[in-house]
Amino acid sequence: MAKPIIHDHDGHVDDLIACILLWLAPQVELEVVGITNGDCFHDQAYEAMIKIATYLNLERAEIAVSPDPMPNPFPDNWRRESYIINELPLFSENDFRKPYPNGKGRRVDSAFADCLANSKAPVTIVATGPMTNIALTLKAQPELRSKVAEIVTMAGAVTVPGNVAEEGHDGSAEWNVYADPQAFKNVLDWVPNIKMIPLDVTNQFPVSQQFLARLEAQSEKCRASTLALKLWSLVRGFDYYFWDTMTAAAAIDPTIFTFKEMKIDVSVQGKNMGKTSTSIFGGRKVKVATAINIERFEQLLLSTLQTR
Repeated sequence: MAKPIIHDHDGHVDDLIACILLWLAPQVELEVVGITNGDCFHDQAYEAMIKIATYLNLERAEIAVSPDPMPNPFPDNWRRESYIINELPLFSENDFRKPYPNGKGRRVDSAFADCLANSKAPVTIVATGPMTNIALTLKAQPELRSKVAEIVTMAGAVTVPGNVAEEGHDGSAEWNVYADPQAFKNVLDWVPNIKMIPLDVTNQFPVSQQFLARLEAQSEKCRASTLALKLWSLVRGFDYYFWDTMTAAAAIDPTIFTFKEMKIDVSVQGKNMGKTSTSIFGGRKVKVATAINIERFEQLLLSTLQTR
């Protein structure tokens, strides 16, 4: 039986491809897609998600959106990518297709709460953006915490430098945590089962030209492969890694990864705000990914993107 999934993402290229993987993978059943106002402008990312669902003839999952700002907003030049994604010429084909039935989109925390409350089985949450909406949902209705099977999150930098380069910050934090460190800390406290995919693993594997060539070879017959290839082409020339796609893969097939249980704490203030570090006396136990079978991972991506 496919396990129910909520995907909370913040609208950038890798988030969208991760969402496509979760929607297409037969091992999971995507119930709700939540768009966080993180590495995107929420209205643009929401429209793009509707266009993606229409383009691929995807069904069932509700698409929800949150306009709430981040405590530490992502750089505007990163967020503006959502305008480019939303206007991809590829989506012009949607004029001849039935639009994805979604209306204006509910608030994410409302959609998440309904999904958790009404699911017959505990739900896995895949978080590839800040934890803002997840923390809001679980704070407002603490009884729903028991309905979360686990959270699989792209977050943190444990033994490697972070990727935050903001004035006054020491660079030790990863962006998803830094954007809302208190939300991340709250979720650590509330949910006992968390798998963390940190920069320590993702930094080892950029999206390579060899992988993209394999994807291109199957794109002529597969719309999902065509779309993923087009999305990755938007970040060609940048150092771009399998951040969120790895996180989706960890929910689909965790056996691809090696995990180590660690006690993780997060700083919520000061020059190292958002830093995730191991702790002997504090923190919470988290399963941290320490290695990945890259061949199996890439094959999972290719085979899943070949299904539609």
